[in-house]
Amino acid sequence: MRKRKFFLMEVKKMKRILLILVLLLLPTSLWAQVSFSISIGAPGFYLSVGNFFGYPEREVVVVRERGIPDDDLPVVFFICKHAHVAPEVIIKLRVVDGWAWSRICAYYRIPPTVFYIPVARYGPPYGRAYGHYKRYPHERDWIRIRLKDADIVNQVNLIFISKYYNYSPERVIKMREQGSSFGNIERKVYREREYQARGGVPPPEMRRPGSPPEMRRPQGRTEGMAGFPSKKDIPTQGVKPPHSRFQDVYSSIPHPSQRPEVKGRYGGEEKGRERGQGKKEKRGKD
Repeated sequence: MRKRKFFLMEVKKMKRILLILVLLLLPTSLWAQVSFSISIGAPGFYLSVGNFFGYPEREVVVVRERGIPDDDLPVVFFICKHAHVAPEVIIKLRVVDGWAWSRICAYYRIPPTVFYIPVARYGPPYGRAYGHYKRYPHERDWIRIRLKDADIVNQVNLIFISKYYNYSPERVIKMREQGSSFGNIERKVYREREYQARGGVPPPEMRRPGSPPEMRRPQGRTEGMAGFPSKKDIPTQGVKPPHSRFQDVYSSIPHPSQRPEVKGRYGGEEKGRERGQGKKEKRGKD
């Protein structure tokens, strides 16, 4: 009987120890999630992509769930805007059929001109794409350029981030040279714009915990505290996202069916249907 009681007591102790360990580990995971959500920024990468290209955030997330990586998301909507097709069409060509971005752009007759953005300096991984543009001094000869998938991804994200935030493309290139993903680059640029909009005052989550030594002193306000902004001076609401849109960069994009080199591709099917219907009607009359 005593052995059984002793065994039950030991089991209870083990349960308590396990419970304490769970409680100790739980705040760590929660804090990790909080810090991750803070690092994303107020608008978020998916929301910024949707705002720039004119799609809801949920649709951007759905495209990602269909198998498109984060860095390739702007490319999907970039091609959709130029080709005048739905994202599902591009997802099918890319994920299901396994087409390269360069092949999709060639299929919809998207010229290399739209991927160009002038920069003062460039380095890897942008040296290859800008080397092609530099090789042909006249813009009319850029049709000869054949960009690879990595070049298309880099150029589209460079256009998206620099135009959406009115940000220096050279600084985006520099961050990309350091190996940062475009999701991280977008968050850094947003934080910088937020910092500037607040007048140089970092948001609460960016400030380190604690206060300067001068503020911890019990005697009144010191000279160090006089220049420190109060909570009333710090905006409570987040900075509004930029208002730049894809239409601001490409104000007029003709529909592919209006281009002479692709008229047959988009009109052939309809003509074929009309011809087929006419033959059927004649057969019915006979």
